[in-house]
Amino acid sequence: MNILITGGAGFIGRTLHEKLYRQGHKVTLLDKKEPFLIDSDLVSYIQSDVCNRERMESLITENQFDGVVHLAAVSRVVDAQNDPEECVRTNIGGIASLLDGIQKSRKKPWLIFGSSREVYGEPDQLPVREDAKRTPFNIYGETKIKGEDLFIDFSRKHDLSCVVVRFSNVYGNDYDIFDRVVPRFIRAIVSEETLTIEGGEQLIDFTHINDSVEGVLKVIDYINQSESNVREVFHLCPGIGWTLYQLIEFVERATGKTAKIKINSKRNYDVVRFFGDTEKTHDLLGLKDFIRLEEGVSKSIYPYCHDLKVLESIE
Repeated sequence: MNILITGGAGFIGRTLHEKLYRQGHKVTLLDKKEPFLIDSDLVSYIQSDVCNRERMESLITENQFDGVVHLAAVSRVVDAQNDPEECVRTNIGGIASLLDGIQKSRKKPWLIFGSSREVYGEPDQLPVREDAKRTPFNIYGETKIKGEDLFIDFSRKHDLSCVVVRFSNVYGNDYDIFDRVVPRFIRAIVSEETLTIEGGEQLIDFTHINDSVEGVLKVIDYINQSESNVREVFHLCPGIGWTLYQLIEFVERATGKTAKIKINSKRNYDVVRFFGDTEKTHDLLGLKDFIRLEEGVSKSIYPYCHDLKVLESIE
Protein backbone atom coordinates (compact mmCIF):
# COMPACT_ATOMS: atom_id res chain seq x y z
CA MET A 1 0.00 0.00 0.00
CA ASN A 2 0.89 3.64 -0.42
CA ILE A 3 0.27 5.36 2.94
CA LEU A 4 0.50 8.97 4.13
CA ILE A 5 1.24 9.67 7.80
CA THR A 6 0.74 13.29 8.86
CA GLY A 7 2.70 14.15 11.98
CA GLY A 8 5.14 11.54 10.74
CA ALA A 9 8.08 12.85 12.77
CA GLY A 10 6.13 12.62 16.01
CA PHE A 11 6.29 9.89 18.64
CA ILE A 12 3.62 7.58 17.25
CA GLY A 13 4.09 8.49 13.58
CA ARG A 14 7.81 7.84 13.58
CA THR A 15 7.41 4.48 15.33
CA LEU A 16 4.52 3.47 13.07
CA HIS A 17 6.35 4.22 9.83
CA GLU A 18 9.18 1.85 10.77
CA LYS A 19 6.71 -1.02 11.09
CA LEU A 20 4.94 -0.15 7.84
CA TYR A 21 7.97 0.03 5.57
CA ARG A 22 9.34 -3.21 7.05
CA GLN A 23 6.07 -4.81 5.95
CA GLY A 24 6.80 -3.57 2.42
CA HIS A 25 4.49 -0.57 2.31
CA LYS A 26 5.43 2.73 0.72
CA VAL A 27 5.21 5.49 3.32
CA THR A 28 5.18 9.28 2.99
CA LEU A 29 5.78 11.24 6.18
CA LEU A 30 4.56 14.81 6.44
CA ASP A 31 5.70 17.01 9.33
CA LYS A 32 6.95 20.55 9.85
CA LYS A 33 9.88 19.30 11.94
CA GLU A 34 13.36 18.96 10.49
CA PRO A 35 13.82 15.69 8.53
CA PHE A 36 15.51 12.77 10.26
CA LEU A 37 17.68 10.02 8.81
CA ILE A 38 15.62 7.51 6.81
CA ASP A 39 17.15 4.15 5.88
CA SER A 40 14.60 2.87 3.38
CA ASP A 41 13.83 3.67 -0.25
CA LEU A 42 10.17 3.02 0.59
CA VAL A 43 9.98 6.13 2.80
CA SER A 44 9.89 9.78 1.79
CA TYR A 45 9.75 12.84 4.04
CA ILE A 46 7.87 16.04 3.22
CA GLN A 47 8.69 18.97 5.49
CA SER A 48 5.53 21.05 5.52
CA ASP A 49 2.84 22.39 7.80
CA VAL A 50 -0.33 20.32 7.51
CA CYS A 51 -2.26 23.60 7.33
CA ASN A 52 -0.57 24.51 4.03
CA ARG A 53 -3.53 23.79 1.74
CA GLU A 54 -1.68 24.13 -1.56
CA ARG A 55 1.09 21.77 -0.44
CA MET A 56 -1.40 19.25 0.91
CA GLU A 57 -3.47 19.29 -2.27
CA SER A 58 -0.46 18.77 -4.53
CA LEU A 59 0.95 16.03 -2.29
CA ILE A 60 -2.30 14.07 -2.21
CA THR A 61 -3.28 14.47 -5.85
CA GLU A 62 0.21 13.57 -7.06
CA ASN A 63 0.61 10.47 -4.88
CA GLN A 64 -2.88 8.94 -4.95
CA PHE A 65 -2.58 7.35 -1.49
CA ASP A 66 -4.34 4.13 -0.52
CA GLY A 67 -4.62 5.26 3.09
CA VAL A 68 -4.04 8.22 5.38
CA VAL A 69 -3.13 8.10 9.08
CA HIS A 70 -3.70 11.58 10.50
CA LEU A 71 -1.57 12.20 13.59
CA ALA A 72 -0.49 15.82 13.02
CA ALA A 73 -1.63 17.88 16.00
CA VAL A 74 -0.73 19.97 18.99
CA SER A 75 -0.52 16.74 20.94
CA ARG A 76 -0.23 17.77 24.60
CA VAL A 77 -2.95 19.17 26.79
CA VAL A 78 -0.60 21.63 28.50
CA ASP A 79 0.65 22.98 25.16
CA ALA A 80 -2.92 23.39 23.96
CA GLN A 81 -3.86 25.28 27.12
CA ASN A 82 -0.84 27.56 26.78
CA ASP A 83 -1.54 28.34 23.11
CA PRO A 84 -5.20 27.60 22.29
CA GLU A 85 -5.05 29.52 19.00
CA GLU A 86 -2.26 27.29 17.70
CA CYS A 87 -4.15 24.24 18.94
CA VAL A 88 -7.25 25.20 16.96
CA ARG A 89 -5.19 26.21 13.91
CA THR A 90 -3.38 22.88 13.77
CA ASN A 91 -5.91 20.42 15.17
CA ILE A 92 -8.88 21.73 13.19
CA GLY A 93 -7.34 23.78 10.39
CA GLY A 94 -4.94 20.96 9.57
CA ILE A 95 -7.83 18.54 9.18
CA ALA A 96 -9.67 20.94 6.88
CA SER A 97 -6.52 21.27 4.76
CA LEU A 98 -6.04 17.50 4.58
CA LEU A 99 -9.66 16.65 3.77
CA ASP A 100 -9.84 19.38 1.16
CA GLY A 101 -6.85 17.81 -0.58
CA ILE A 102 -8.43 14.35 -0.42
CA GLN A 103 -11.69 15.69 -1.83
CA LYS A 104 -9.84 16.98 -4.89
CA SER A 105 -7.94 13.73 -5.38
CA ARG A 106 -9.03 11.18 -7.97
CA LYS A 107 -8.40 8.33 -5.54
CA LYS A 108 -10.15 8.36 -2.17
CA PRO A 109 -8.09 6.65 0.57
CA TRP A 110 -9.21 4.99 3.77
CA LEU A 111 -8.79 7.23 6.82
CA ILE A 112 -7.47 6.75 10.36
CA PHE A 113 -7.75 9.65 12.80
CA GLY A 114 -5.61 9.75 15.94
CA SER A 115 -7.82 10.96 18.78
CA SER A 116 -7.52 10.86 22.57
CA ARG A 117 -9.11 9.85 25.86
CA GLU A 118 -9.41 13.59 26.49
CA VAL A 119 -12.64 13.67 24.47
CA TYR A 120 -14.50 12.19 27.46
CA GLY A 121 -13.43 14.75 30.03
CA GLU A 122 -14.10 13.33 33.50
CA PRO A 123 -16.22 10.23 32.74
CA ASP A 124 -19.28 9.28 34.77
CA GLN A 125 -18.24 5.65 35.13
CA LEU A 126 -15.27 3.37 34.56
CA PRO A 127 -14.26 1.64 32.39
CA VAL A 128 -15.29 4.01 29.61
CA ARG A 129 -16.97 2.59 26.50
CA GLU A 130 -16.36 4.07 23.07
CA ASP A 131 -19.97 5.25 22.90
CA ALA A 132 -19.79 7.13 26.22
CA LYS A 133 -20.74 10.80 26.24
CA ARG A 134 -17.97 13.14 25.09
CA THR A 135 -17.75 16.04 27.55
CA PRO A 136 -14.23 17.50 27.43
CA PHE A 137 -13.13 20.33 29.68
CA ASN A 138 -9.97 21.41 27.92
CA ILE A 139 -9.33 22.88 24.48
CA TYR A 140 -7.33 19.84 23.38
CA GLY A 141 -10.28 17.51 23.98
CA GLU A 142 -12.62 19.93 22.22
CA THR A 143 -10.48 19.96 19.08
CA LYS A 144 -10.24 16.18 19.09
CA ILE A 145 -14.04 15.88 19.17
CA LYS A 146 -14.29 18.30 16.27
CA GLY A 147 -11.66 16.28 14.42
CA GLU A 148 -13.50 13.01 14.97
CA ASP A 149 -16.71 14.53 13.64
CA LEU A 150 -15.01 16.05 10.60
CA PHE A 151 -13.44 12.73 9.65
CA ILE A 152 -16.59 10.66 10.14
CA ASP A 153 -18.78 13.18 8.28
CA PHE A 154 -16.30 13.35 5.40
CA SER A 155 -16.15 9.55 5.16
CA ARG A 156 -19.94 9.34 4.98
CA LYS A 157 -20.16 12.03 2.34
CA HIS A 158 -17.51 10.39 0.14
CA ASP A 159 -18.28 6.75 1.03
CA LEU A 160 -14.89 5.97 2.59
CA SER A 161 -13.71 3.74 5.40
CA CYS A 162 -12.81 5.77 8.48
CA VAL A 163 -11.61 4.64 11.91
CA VAL A 164 -11.07 6.86 14.94
CA VAL A 165 -8.48 5.54 17.39
CA ARG A 166 -8.41 7.01 20.89
CA PHE A 167 -4.97 6.85 22.49
CA SER A 168 -4.30 7.02 26.23
CA ASN A 169 -0.98 8.12 27.76
CA VAL A 170 1.34 6.51 25.23
CA TYR A 171 4.96 6.00 26.36
CA GLY A 172 7.97 3.83 25.72
CA ASN A 173 10.78 4.94 23.36
CA ASP A 174 13.14 7.82 22.72
CA TYR A 175 10.95 9.40 20.03
CA ASP A 176 8.72 10.54 22.91
CA ILE A 177 8.57 14.05 24.37
CA PHE A 178 10.60 13.75 27.55
CA ASP A 179 8.43 16.18 29.48
CA ARG A 180 5.41 13.88 29.31
CA VAL A 181 4.35 11.88 32.37
CA VAL A 182 6.21 8.56 32.11
CA PRO A 183 9.53 9.86 30.75
CA ARG A 184 9.46 12.82 33.15
CA PHE A 185 8.92 10.52 36.13
CA ILE A 186 11.63 8.09 35.02
CA ARG A 187 14.22 10.78 34.30
CA ALA A 188 13.58 12.61 37.56
CA ILE A 189 13.91 9.45 39.65
CA VAL A 190 17.01 8.21 37.79
CA SER A 191 18.62 11.67 38.18
CA GLU A 192 17.58 11.85 41.86
CA GLU A 193 15.79 15.14 41.19
CA THR A 194 12.57 16.24 42.84
CA LEU A 195 9.55 14.89 40.98
CA THR A 196 6.61 17.30 40.86
CA ILE A 197 3.12 15.79 40.71
CA GLU A 198 0.12 17.84 39.67
CA GLY A 199 -2.66 16.70 41.99
CA GLY A 200 -1.76 13.08 42.63
CA GLU A 201 -5.24 11.54 42.56
CA GLN A 202 -4.95 10.36 38.94
CA LEU A 203 -6.04 6.87 37.93
CA ILE A 204 -5.27 6.41 34.24
CA ASP A 205 -4.52 3.99 31.42
CA PHE A 206 -0.89 3.95 30.25
CA THR A 207 -0.20 2.40 26.84
CA HIS A 208 3.20 1.22 25.63
CA ILE A 209 4.08 2.57 22.19
CA ASN A 210 4.48 -0.95 20.80
CA ASP A 211 0.84 -1.68 21.65
CA SER A 212 -0.35 1.63 20.20
CA VAL A 213 1.41 0.96 16.90
CA GLU A 214 0.25 -2.65 16.83
CA GLY A 215 -3.27 -1.32 17.32
CA VAL A 216 -2.99 0.97 14.29
CA LEU A 217 -1.63 -1.92 12.21
CA LYS A 218 -4.59 -4.05 13.30
CA VAL A 219 -6.95 -1.23 12.30
CA ILE A 220 -5.38 -1.10 8.83
CA ASP A 221 -5.87 -4.86 8.49
CA TYR A 222 -9.45 -4.52 9.72
CA ILE A 223 -10.20 -1.88 7.10
CA ASN A 224 -8.59 -3.86 4.28
CA GLN A 225 -10.28 -7.14 5.22
CA SER A 226 -13.77 -5.64 5.49
CA GLU A 227 -16.05 -6.35 2.56
CA SER A 228 -17.62 -2.89 2.76
CA ASN A 229 -16.63 0.52 4.11
CA VAL A 230 -16.31 0.71 7.88
CA ARG A 231 -16.75 3.56 10.35
CA GLU A 232 -15.64 2.68 13.85
CA VAL A 233 -14.12 4.09 17.02
CA PHE A 234 -11.60 2.04 19.02
CA HIS A 235 -9.78 2.48 22.30
CA LEU A 236 -6.09 1.58 21.94
CA CYS A 237 -5.24 1.08 25.61
CA PRO A 238 -4.87 -1.79 28.10
CA GLY A 239 -8.06 -0.98 29.99
CA ILE A 240 -6.30 -0.84 33.36
CA GLY A 241 -6.21 2.15 35.68
CA TRP A 242 -2.89 2.80 37.39
CA THR A 243 -2.16 5.51 39.94
CA LEU A 244 0.83 7.83 39.67
CA TYR A 245 2.15 6.27 42.88
CA GLN A 246 2.11 2.84 41.25
CA LEU A 247 4.05 4.33 38.34
CA ILE A 248 6.60 5.73 40.81
CA GLU A 249 6.83 2.37 42.57
CA PHE A 250 7.53 0.59 39.28
CA VAL A 251 10.28 3.09 38.40
CA GLU A 252 11.84 2.75 41.85
CA ARG A 253 11.80 -1.03 41.56
CA ALA A 254 13.37 -0.96 38.09
CA THR A 255 16.11 1.53 39.02
CA GLY A 256 16.79 0.84 42.70
CA LYS A 257 16.35 4.55 43.40
CA THR A 258 13.90 6.35 45.68
CA ALA A 259 11.72 9.17 44.36
CA LYS A 260 11.75 12.63 45.89
CA ILE A 261 8.21 13.90 45.49
CA LYS A 262 6.60 17.33 45.57
CA ILE A 263 2.83 17.53 45.21
CA ASN A 264 1.18 20.59 43.65
CA SER A 265 -2.52 21.38 43.43
CA LYS A 266 -4.45 19.73 40.59
CA ARG A 267 -4.53 21.72 37.37
CA ASN A 268 -8.06 22.66 36.36
CA TYR A 269 -7.71 21.17 32.87
CA ASP A 270 -6.39 17.73 33.82
CA VAL A 271 -8.57 14.62 33.66
CA VAL A 272 -8.18 12.71 36.92
CA ARG A 273 -9.71 9.31 36.18
CA PHE A 274 -9.85 7.31 32.95
CA PHE A 275 -9.40 3.78 31.77
CA GLY A 276 -11.07 2.41 28.71
CA ASP A 277 -13.37 -0.51 28.08
CA THR A 278 -11.45 -2.77 25.67
CA GLU A 279 -14.14 -5.32 24.75
CA LYS A 280 -14.65 -3.88 21.27
CA THR A 281 -10.91 -3.71 20.61
CA HIS A 282 -10.56 -7.33 21.71
CA ASP A 283 -13.50 -8.61 19.67
CA LEU A 284 -12.99 -6.74 16.38
CA LEU A 285 -9.23 -6.20 16.28
CA GLY A 286 -7.99 -9.15 18.30
CA LEU A 287 -5.88 -6.96 20.58
CA LYS A 288 -5.62 -8.66 23.97
CA ASP A 289 -2.13 -8.93 25.44
CA PHE A 290 -1.13 -5.35 26.20
CA ILE A 291 2.16 -4.65 27.96
CA ARG A 292 1.47 -3.97 31.63
CA LEU A 293 2.86 -0.78 33.09
CA GLU A 294 5.43 -2.48 35.32
CA GLU A 295 6.99 -4.29 32.34
CA GLY A 296 6.69 -1.23 30.11
CA VAL A 297 8.49 0.98 32.63
CA SER A 298 11.35 -1.49 32.84
CA LYS A 299 11.65 -1.51 29.03
CA SER A 300 11.64 2.30 28.98
CA ILE A 301 14.47 3.13 31.40
CA TYR A 302 17.24 3.08 28.80
CA PRO A 303 15.29 4.77 25.96
CA TYR A 304 14.43 7.67 28.25
CA CYS A 305 17.74 7.94 30.10
CA HIS A 306 20.47 6.88 27.65
CA ASP A 307 21.80 10.46 27.62
CA LEU A 308 22.11 10.64 31.41
CA LYS A 309 25.48 9.75 32.96
CA VAL A 310 23.77 8.64 36.15
CA LEU A 311 22.19 5.77 34.23
CA GLU A 312 25.51 3.94 34.52
CA SER A 313 24.93 3.51 38.24
CA ILE A 314 21.85 1.30 37.68
CA GLU A 315 23.07 -0.73 34.73
